[in-house]
Amino acid sequence: MRILIAGNDANAYTLARMFSNDKDVDVVFAASGNKYISEFAECIDISETDNDELLDFVVANEISLTVVTSSAAIENDIAGYFTDFRQNIFAPTFDAAFPTLYKSACKKLLYKLKVPTVKFGIFDRENQAISYVSDRRIPLLIKTDSNVNKENSVLVNSFSQAKNTIEKIFMQFDNKVIIEDFTDAYTASVYFITDGYSALPIGSCSSDYDSTFSVISPDKVLSVDLIHKISDTVIYPFIDFCASKNTYYSGIIGVDLLVRDDEFRVIELNPFFKEIHLQSILPLLNVNLAELLLSVAVGSFSDEYNNIAHNNKCVYSKLVNSTIYKEKIREYDDENLSYSYSNNGKLILSQTAKTYSRAKLNYDSALLYLSSHKNSGKEASVASL
Repeated sequence: MRILIAGNDANAYTLARMFSNDKDVDVVFAASGNKYISEFAECIDISETDNDELLDFVVANEISLTVVTSSAAIENDIAGYFTDFRQNIFAPTFDAAFPTLYKSACKKLLYKLKVPTVKFGIFDRENQAISYVSDRRIPLLIKTDSNVNKENSVLVNSFSQAKNTIEKIFMQFDNKVIIEDFTDAYTASVYFITDGYSALPIGSCSSDYDSTFSVISPDKVLSVDLIHKISDTVIYPFIDFCASKNTYYSGIIGVDLLVRDDEFRVIELNPFFKEIHLQSILPLLNVNLAELLLSVAVGSFSDEYNNIAHNNKCVYSKLVNSTIYKEKIREYDDENLSYSYSNNGKLILSQTAKTYSRAKLNYDSALLYLSSHKNSGKEASVASL
């Protein structure tokens, strides 16, 4: 099998590393990739949003499967373009993915499908948004519309902060803002894989109690029954809605949730894994990932899979400064410690163990060892997203 990864983020790195260790994968390419990914894949000088050049490359190099990690490539409808030319690709089309790329579209669809969500307002005029927050109880979450560039939401604790945030968004980012009531509840994410007809849960994550930049997987709170409920009330209505519009959603659907007392509300949907989440979920899968993604691309997923097998382990992950070099990780010699690099050089470290507490304890021991070995006069420290 010959695989092309369209992307240059930590997800692309994680997949390139995994595919390069698959005996059934002959070669891995990455477009555009980066210097970190080049350790495992042949990086090609083509933008992930250049559909014409990518198609020419795929045809010329007899690529078996293209896997898209880039939201910008999904927004540019690489999946629709490749499908028109009968090329296997793992990604949703732009039309299907639209509610996962834009928060305003997601909120409107959740409302239409009667999916429980947080109370929200969508505004395309600055003065209307400012007027709205003047009548709402603080704190509030103010968000940009697009998910493509991964802009963060802002928690505001005063009207003046809300006004400044709204003005900044309209000036720098979007022509829309989404304003949500803030709810102090447990947050988690669950991911599903689908071919547009059937869907299966593939993993879940939540932020660890001690840091918003650390993640545990699988999530502690999302029971099997609750995940089935999410599948029935969110995922299948969503893929059925897409099918009714003759645009079948094929790929990964991520669901960000607020959870309380076995009830949930959806925050938003995502068209692929968040970077730290993929790194946390993959060590738990007992499945050949390349074969799984190819089955979705060629249309055999529903026939070949009725569940995604997992092991009974746990993962603790955290984003740290990249002053810890991979040579030091290899020197540590722990097969349960894995890592990936983002395109800006930040490092995600993940520790796998039989329990959450053991994964965290082993992670802390590994980080202490790695941090005590200086690299280029610097030591590792926790980094912000």
